[in-house]
Amino acid sequence: MAVFPLPQLEDNAVLLPSSQTSSTQPQLCDVWRDIQGAHNWNGLLDPMVPNLKAEALRYGNLAQLCYDAFDGKSYSKTYGTCYHSKRDLFNKMGMSESGYQVTKYVYANTNLLNQVFGEKPKDQGVWLGFIAVCTDPNEIRRLGRRDIVIAWRGTQTAEEWIEDLRDILVPTRLSYRCKRTGKNQEHHFADGVLIERGFLSCYTSTVRHRQGAAGATVNISTRDLVVSEIERLIQVYEKEMDNLSITFTGHSLGAALATLSAYDIKQMLCTKHNFHQIPVTVFAFASPRVGNLAFAKRVEEIGVKVLRFVNKRDLVPKVPGVCMNENVGCLSKLLDWLPWTYFHVGVELPLHNNSPFIQHTHNLAYFHNLELYLHLLDGYVGSKQPFSWSGRDHALVNKSCDLLPEKYEIPPKWWHEQNKGLVKGPDGKWTQPSEEE
Repeated sequence: MAVFPLPQLEDNAVLLPSSQTSSTQPQLCDVWRDIQGAHNWNGLLDPMVPNLKAEALRYGNLAQLCYDAFDGKSYSKTYGTCYHSKRDLFNKMGMSESGYQVTKYVYANTNLLNQVFGEKPKDQGVWLGFIAVCTDPNEIRRLGRRDIVIAWRGTQTAEEWIEDLRDILVPTRLSYRCKRTGKNQEHHFADGVLIERGFLSCYTSTVRHRQGAAGATVNISTRDLVVSEIERLIQVYEKEMDNLSITFTGHSLGAALATLSAYDIKQMLCTKHNFHQIPVTVFAFASPRVGNLAFAKRVEEIGVKVLRFVNKRDLVPKVPGVCMNENVGCLSKLLDWLPWTYFHVGVELPLHNNSPFIQHTHNLAYFHNLELYLHLLDGYVGSKQPFSWSGRDHALVNKSCDLLPEKYEIPPKWWHEQNKGLVKGPDGKWTQPSEEE
């Protein structure tokens, strides 16, 4: 990764010393349930306590990793995959100290032709993220529990943009295996719950999946892949049930999928008498609305804790449901049955564009950028407090944007894979590496 000089503040900018670095702050291991939303983050957001900010940034970095590690170049032989193996992901992406181990990659098939005409998927789909578990003893001790994390990437491909625009609400029809009968049964709790068609389609799409290192290739839905892996990990660490958490994170489409999958996993846990107490939390960045009022109520009822970070100038959190949403009042509740009436879930934390490091822009896409979100979160103290830099590298803002003034000497959109993936062969020619390489 390139290293650039640290930007200097504007001459008239005031950078307050952080008031949240007090040595009197409790250790994360002692308050982790509150940080995970056990009490809906009451009293922790305004002002924001340092433990919560640090954890939100940490999960935001995992969501950003899903962008940085994704091969989105259509001309690439490995288009739609992750650049790195599960074993090497954190090391290759500069996060070797994360304390987590990737156990499963998550793929989805967003090819509408497959879904409309019933064609079998021709490949494993596109890489959307990963499932990982904390395995480092020191990190487990710091966190106060063993954490399972599911990170989702946001929209990158043309097919995913199409899915984002399929904004009609449809029934979930998710089934759960009954422990008593061993059969899949429609869950009664899902009555009245409606989900945006595109998000649900992506989550339940069928992909080709290889079972084991040398196992047979089978067709499996993205949803079944996620649920089965979470069930497996819970069974592996069943003896640690009282100190086990499941955390979802994502940005944009990834935030919607994080919310949907968290709802799904929590409902699955509710069918297991000894699993229901496991806390399920979502740290969602720039999330669009996912479902209707019944969905929002059900998320709250079953105990999924969702903290949504929203840039006030970002348009994506305002859709879908531009006209009929939670802000309309009683009318939206009366018309909840309509396929265009959406409600946000969880707790919202608005982030202000008051950073002295960011130049004025009319590019609306930049307001949606995850690195900008993380920069604003890093400087967030409270709703009425000025930006207070906590030390996050400002150069990261320009990874895929042009938001830092030229005097900071940070080139715009500087993040890219070395040599754009080309390798120099023995004959001196630059070519795309084969999958074996």
